[in-house]
Amino acid sequence: MKETLLAYEVELKTLGPVYIGSGKEIGKKEYAYSPYKEQVSVFDLSKLGLLLVRKRRMKDYEKYMLQNSREDLGRWLVKQGISEKEYQSCIRYRLDVQDSSWDTRNKMSVLEFIKDAYGLPYVPGSSLKGMLRTILLADDLMREPEKYRQAKRDVEQKLKEKIEQMRQQRKRPDRNICRQESARMEQNAFHTLNRPKSKIQDAVNDKLSGLIVGDSAPLSMKDLMLCQRTELHRDGEEKSLNVLREAIRPGTVIRFPITIDTSVCDITQERIEQAVKAFGEMYYKCFLKEFPKMQPPDAGTVWLGGGTGFATKTEVYPMFGKASGLERAMEIFRATGVPENHRHAKDRALGVSPHICKVTYWNGKRCQMGMCKMTFSPKNQQK
Repeated sequence: MKETLLAYEVELKTLGPVYIGSGKEIGKKEYAYSPYKEQVSVFDLSKLGLLLVRKRRMKDYEKYMLQNSREDLGRWLVKQGISEKEYQSCIRYRLDVQDSSWDTRNKMSVLEFIKDAYGLPYVPGSSLKGMLRTILLADDLMREPEKYRQAKRDVEQKLKEKIEQMRQQRKRPDRNICRQESARMEQNAFHTLNRPKSKIQDAVNDKLSGLIVGDSAPLSMKDLMLCQRTELHRDGEEKSLNVLREAIRPGTVIRFPITIDTSVCDITQERIEQAVKAFGEMYYKCFLKEFPKMQPPDAGTVWLGGGTGFATKTEVYPMFGKASGLERAMEIFRATGVPENHRHAKDRALGVSPHICKVTYWNGKRCQMGMCKMTFSPKNQQK
């Protein structure tokens, strides 16, 4: 009997920090920063509340929470006569920040990594599948450009019309520009099942429903670090922002179960690996090579999670190529209302759009956000 379910384990070895956001920002009134240990300690506020009740400091704590204070919670506790030794039991976890420029004078935003019900970090299968979906669509755009000729024209026309309307002040920027055109491209690539009593746009026709990606195995809190958002400019200048992300350390191995139902999905392991290779080559040629000291990625390199940048998340460069893609990217930034102080009007002269590459630092070395090495391993296959 022919096998219909092919099971694999996918391993991602992180080459740069990987950030999958929980949607929560950890504010300064939830952590303590220690410049001597180069650590941030995140509090369990329920346990802290019990400690403050015992210390008869709850009213003072309420005032602190209502004030616009520059002090983080750790510094405030020490001023209240509560030592670090006393509040140790109220700490949820600690994160290293040795590669970040911590500015105690300004607000430092800490963006939380997603965690499971037991408080352990993990990567949802939807994040990996979303990345693969982008890569597979990009590969189809590059392999079969004739199939998307009309889609290219639609995107160009939509952007032209929107910019003209904005110039005449008849319409405002549209953050969702070309969403319908993008959806039609996905339908063209993946909605091939032709289920009875359905339309092509219906989800039941998506062959990638047969590409089943599970959540990763839980990771340890020791696998997390804090990395600072850093912008690498075309001329080599860097700018560090007061935004830090909880992220998976480089060198960590993340494992996912993947099952391909071959009765629904014709995407093979070999096709995915070929698409990943083609995507990395396109990304380097159209974007990455324009930045100082950026090397071509090895085969199997992918970019996962938040903070990886525009060129890893969109179909612009796979569809239009380098020169035309640069123009379309500039138009997208204009049509979506990206502020003028981002200076995308200079992108043409700089030869790349956007003119910023998202990087960070780990162990004193610059690395790309979300960069990973992906490998497939077949598991026992079910008949």
